[in-house]
Amino acid sequence: MVKSPTEMLREELRKLGLELLDVYSFKDYDIIRIHDKRVNKVILYKSRQKVNTITSKEDASKLANEVSRYVAH
Repeated sequence: MVKSPTEMLREELRKLGLELLDVYSFKDYDIIRIHDKRVNKVILYKSRQKVNTITSKEDASKLANEVSRYVAH
C-alpha cells in the first residue's frame, strides 16, 4: 500500500522521538506542528519544502532530520 507523504514523515519523526501533530500548508511553505516527547513541548517548524512533495522515504528522512536539528536548538 502506498503511504501518503504525511504518513512517511510521521514515521520518520517517530524514529527521532518526535510526534507529528499537524501540517498547515500555505502557498510557498508549510508549517509543521511537532510534539517533542523528550521535553514535552509543542514546536512549530516552518518548512521551505512542501510536505506534499515528499515522494520517497529518503525525502521524508531528510525533512525529519532537518526538523530534528531545528528542535535541538
